[in-house]
Amino acid sequence: MPIILIPIVIFALYRFEKWLFGNFWDKGLMARLVFVEEAVNEGDKAHLQEVITNRNFLPLHILQVSFQTDKGLEFSDGTNSSVSDRVNVTDVFSLGLYEKITRRLELDCRKRGYYSILKTSLKASDLFSPDIRYNTFEQHTNLYVYPAPLSVSKTEVPFRQLMGDVLSKRFLYEDNFTFRGIRDYSRTDPQNMVNWKATAKTGDLKVNLHDHTSSQEVKFILNVDEPGILFERELLEDCIRLTMSLAGRFISENVPVSLLTNGRDKVTGENISLMAGASALHMVSVKRALTRIDLEKTTPNSMAEIVEREVANVDIENTTFCYISTTRGDDSLKAAGLLAQKAGKLLWLCPLTKDMKKECPADSKIDFKVVIHE
Repeated sequence: MPIILIPIVIFALYRFEKWLFGNFWDKGLMARLVFVEEAVNEGDKAHLQEVITNRNFLPLHILQVSFQTDKGLEFSDGTNSSVSDRVNVTDVFSLGLYEKITRRLELDCRKRGYYSILKTSLKASDLFSPDIRYNTFEQHTNLYVYPAPLSVSKTEVPFRQLMGDVLSKRFLYEDNFTFRGIRDYSRTDPQNMVNWKATAKTGDLKVNLHDHTSSQEVKFILNVDEPGILFERELLEDCIRLTMSLAGRFISENVPVSLLTNGRDKVTGENISLMAGASALHMVSVKRALTRIDLEKTTPNSMAEIVEREVANVDIENTTFCYISTTRGDDSLKAAGLLAQKAGKLLWLCPLTKDMKKECPADSKIDFKVVIHE
């Protein structure tokens, strides 16, 4: 080959390689991000799995994978991440032809929240060209970071007080369609309770035992309004943690709980409200609802307006209220007053720091208890 043709051939090969890479670099390229855990508690570890697949005859020597999520997750394994209004993460891969790489990133879940990754951006560089190619892939992976449960010592006193109210108001009745066992007859037992088959078998009068059912519930009213200009955001988080911890204790005792809050759902943007329930699945619903409260979103309605509207038709004979709020402003006091008037009395749990004033509401129907933030 004449020497003069060598530069022409090299230039032609360069142009061909540039065209080939530009048109085919992302053919068969896939990026999939998945949170390994569906839900963890605040302060726990979680993991994010990255799966990058190159089903292509072209190698990708330098591939940058970037994504964003909300603040509150910290990548603990040296991943290249930066924090502004969101967490920005960039990971670098080098893939050969027809190669798949899987990485598992460890996360420190520092804050309660509902975290989503909705998009992945890919940036590829060609070794023989300064050109950079871009592509994006949609992602649909979510992680619930539940509020950290409070210690039993923090919830024991309010739990016992509320449980006492539940037991004193509980309307118990026997359900004739459930059978629990047999016992000896006593003179106060009605004749229709006698089990004649068991009586004939033993020679002594026996009566049936039936299970009891109850319609009593505990309704948590959670106010997440800010108490002032300068305050610790953790006080609002304590309100959420306290609600979840108490709800868990009542559900473990098979006492139905419901939830009403002026906090807005991060996904739907609506105020959160849950009907009563006492199952394990209902507890998951409570945790998820509290996790998705977005403290950055303000509600157009005041707490007092929400209480007045939502509590008007509550069956007070079978409902015990628990009001949880760190703010003691006029609207919060009005909401508490409406609840106390409706129920005859009210337990108000108020998370505060040690140096904050412990001023109690003047309403004698309100039992005001401070929960110190630590």
